[in-house]
Amino acid sequence: MLCRRFISTTSPLLRVSPALNRVIPRPTDQIPDVTSFLTRIGRKCDEVAEIYENRWENLFLWDSRVLKEKGVSVQQRKYILHQVEKLRKNEPVVEIKKGKKSFFGGERKRKENIAKWRAEQRSKEQ
Repeated sequence: MLCRRFISTTSPLLRVSPALNRVIPRPTDQIPDVTSFLTRIGRKCDEVAEIYENRWENLFLWDSRVLKEKGVSVQQRKYILHQVEKLRKNEPVVEIKKGKKSFFGGERKRKENIAKWRAEQRSKEQ
């Protein structure tokens, strides 16, 4: 009983502590500032460069909540934060292109869409 209470009171502290221990890497020759980082990762992320005020600390200290308050879209927030983590872990930072959607749609409805398309083709032939 006592152990359960102790764990429940310390669990919020455990969630906060890793964020405080995160390392902010130094700018490199290839990525000297925030603007060049956002330009390098692509996907029109350089449009939100003015939000970071070109401060290196903001890039690594801001989380998704702060970016949401600043008006950054969900997809860009996730992508930027993913690339920031890669930079923090000294992994190569490269643009990840968006995937193209198939002519027949996504995986879930592809068979249905192909069947409809073939039916339309047959009706046009007659």
